[in-house]
Amino acid sequence: MTLCRTTRHARMTFLQATSPLMPTTTGRKSRSRSGFSLIELLIVIAILCVVYLRLIPIVSEIKARSALRATRQQLISAVAAARNAALQKGRLATLTLSSTGASVTVLNASTGTASTILGPLSFNAQYGTLLNALSSAPTTVTFDPRGLVTPAAASISKYQISISQWADTVCMSGSGMVLRRGCQL
Repeated sequence: MTLCRTTRHARMTFLQATSPLMPTTTGRKSRSRSGFSLIELLIVIAILCVVYLRLIPIVSEIKARSALRATRQQLISAVAAARNAALQKGRLATLTLSSTGASVTVLNASTGTASTILGPLSFNAQYGTLLNALSSAPTTVTFDPRGLVTPAAASISKYQISISQWADTVCMSGSGMVLRRGCQL
């Protein structure tokens, strides 16, 4: 490859020296292109804007679903903590639910005071979610020393967790067990 270039260059030099009609390249400067043109930069910026605008709804949906899952898991853990506290301590345990959070307390039989076992959990501050009791579900659930809801509820209690336009439902049976799949027994 180098031999061909050298040979071609030698011929051009010879022809330029011998022929007055052959143009010379010594007067021209070769310009190397570096960087990007303004049009190329604008095209890249436009493409990035389109991609960004497509991703905003997807990212917000992922964040909302993640917040719903985390709130659901904490609510299930609060129900389990209240039930387990009642069983372990042999006393009444109360799960108190509000629109923004939950807490678990156990009644001390000797002093008659309530001691906090869990919480207060703040779903709204942590995840931006709200909790609503649906169809007259109780906001205070009391577990007896056997781990059962007292007084026993005749129907399934439904609680809705919501954030912006997304929602999820947690259902609790009359005995105080959280139903994992839907609100059917």
